[in-house]
Amino acid sequence: MTLLRDQTFNGLVLRNQDYRENDQLVHIFTDRFGIITFWLRGVKKAKSKQSYLALPFTYGKYQGTINSQGFSYLNDGLRVQQFAQIASDIKLNAYVTYLNDLVLRAFGEAKPQLQWFRRLTQASKLINQGLDPEIITNILEIQLLEPFGVAPNLKACVIGGETRGIFDYSIVLSGIICQKHWTADEHRLQLLPKTVAYLRLFAQVDLLRIGSIKVDHRIKGQLRQAIDAIYRDSVGIYPKSKKFIDQMYHWHI
Repeated sequence: MTLLRDQTFNGLVLRNQDYRENDQLVHIFTDRFGIITFWLRGVKKAKSKQSYLALPFTYGKYQGTINSQGFSYLNDGLRVQQFAQIASDIKLNAYVTYLNDLVLRAFGEAKPQLQWFRRLTQASKLINQGLDPEIITNILEIQLLEPFGVAPNLKACVIGGETRGIFDYSIVLSGIICQKHWTADEHRLQLLPKTVAYLRLFAQVDLLRIGSIKVDHRIKGQLRQAIDAIYRDSVGIYPKSKKFIDQMYHWHI
């Protein structure tokens, strides 16, 4: 067992859960160590001075002890702030919770993932700033297919290698197929060409370069249909947070 004491790192709170009577476990995505589970003792007590460390949708700079086996420990939050809009809006809350759940499932504990730490932090910032949470979520859903080990071929037709033209998506062939090969999969998703174009764009877009988002309602519906099908058939997970989002589509508010 290795203990790294007095470590300073940037972190993003992914999830917290009750542990014993007065404690909590907090899963934090760190820039230096990957996802780490911290044991906060007594944090549920009314007079606890560390309760702010367990707040959901928070990020900042922390100091603590990293344990290579078992729980780690937080000493202090040096500069910690909460995404206020996300914390106060049930819709934004739902999308970010779902993204956090996907990241927790895609990456193991204590495996540095600096690129993904930056991506997820930027996604939370954009959603907090008011950019479309559904599209931001779709982008990361597509990009997370690679760490899940099921990245589809969105660069070229999986049969002929064509990179230009009209395409559809094939679940069976795990990628896009050009129009002349549509007969190869009678169950292709029959997406609009613009929908496929967005799927291809999402696989490579840099969230740091996004300043605004405007996607037609019909296209958004097809994107949701396509990505849900990919996750259902290729990834095989359906977190409770995703179920909640699906239920939100039926709300009339």
